[in-house]
Amino acid sequence: MPLTRSTGRKTSNRSSRKERITVSLSKDRVRFLKAISGDRRTPSVSAYIERLVADAQARAQLENLSAHTASYYDSLSVKEAEEQSAWGELGESTLATQEE
Repeated sequence: MPLTRSTGRKTSNRSSRKERITVSLSKDRVRFLKAISGDRRTPSVSAYIERLVADAQARAQLENLSAHTASYYDSLSVKEAEEQSAWGELGESTLATQEE
């Protein structure tokens, strides 16, 4: 079994993909996390926290993509914007025709 960097303890290949961290929370927060993770039918508080972090990461990535997309379209000249609009209309009409 490989050694982990953070603890030096041996771990299985399955768990070596994750890294242990330690956080300090108030007792009320811990009770809340235990209760809600059970309500959400997650196998553990760690799994629930991982889901929360993954959701936050996905939202951040989507916001980043939206900002880059807006920046791209804002940088287009009037002529380029009209051309993009025309391509969009063509794509919409093609899809509408295929759905009929």
